[in-house]
Amino acid sequence: MTSLRDKPGWYLLSWAIPVSAIVAFQCDHPWVYVAGLIVAILVFDALLGEHIGTGDGQIDGPTVSHVVPVGFICLWVVAVLDSASRIKYVPAPEFVGLTVVCGVLSAFAMAHIHEVMHGDGRLGRWATDIGMTLAGYPHYRLVHELHHANVGDPQFGSTAHVGLPLWRHVGRSFARSSLAALAADRRRLAQGRKRRLVFPASAWIGTVFVFLTLGGARGLMFFLGQSAISIFVVETIGYIQHYGLVGGGDPVAWNVRSWLSNRLFVNNGFHAHHHLDQTLSCRRLKCVGVTLPAGYMHMFFLALLPPLWFSVMNHHPDMPSHRRSTDTHENQE
Repeated sequence: MTSLRDKPGWYLLSWAIPVSAIVAFQCDHPWVYVAGLIVAILVFDALLGEHIGTGDGQIDGPTVSHVVPVGFICLWVVAVLDSASRIKYVPAPEFVGLTVVCGVLSAFAMAHIHEVMHGDGRLGRWATDIGMTLAGYPHYRLVHELHHANVGDPQFGSTAHVGLPLWRHVGRSFARSSLAALAADRRRLAQGRKRRLVFPASAWIGTVFVFLTLGGARGLMFFLGQSAISIFVVETIGYIQHYGLVGGGDPVAWNVRSWLSNRLFVNNGFHAHHHLDQTLSCRRLKCVGVTLPAGYMHMFFLALLPPLWFSVMNHHPDMPSHRRSTDTHENQE
């Protein structure tokens, strides 16, 4: 019997994030919104406790795996376009606030895009490619596929050796994963196959043109700024999910069991199970393997402060013993 806390309707809570952003934009208070969002997630993630996950989503149909992420993506696009319509006229502090908020929303949208991306259908594929471009990560599909095929290898991004601080990881991860995607695309061309990065590159150029048309120099700054924030948050989440799990094997990823985090990000917290079977919809995922001590927002701010992060994670009881010692060669690069 499904408990009240496990009802699929709770996943609709995620829609409150872009909806409340749109309301905040109408009231000209983007900074109040982002502060309120952070505090709300930190507080309620702690108060609402854990979500174990049963993997019983086959009884719920497509409600969660399709309606929730697609609805979130549509609301997010409305929020970004609403911001873009304002950037020409707002004062500088509000412009920066809109850019920050949209960057955060774009990163959150990536969790929902990721869910749709793993589904079938050409329409969904094109829609998610456009969504990833708007979020500032147009080549994410290929990057993500390489990450799945080479999980635990820092050369493909996301994974960080024990002792590598977030601030050194983010740029390195994005550069390495992008170079790996470019190399994979070149191999496809050498094999006489169609290149996969042409559409993402064209979509990114087209998006830049759209924002230039909408807002001139401010439009370009807005798009590039929110993209940079989105990429930083996405790469940070990858760092959190795979920190110290170098070399493959078991475990492949850290899980988040916080009830609210998994409702807001369509069970992205059950990341290890997703790696074990990426064909499963979000509702069918469950907690398999090692677990982080708190929700995504708590761990995000912990990662921003490397000494605190290391004090918690380097001595985590579930950190594999052969991975606890710092790889000094890697971290001195």
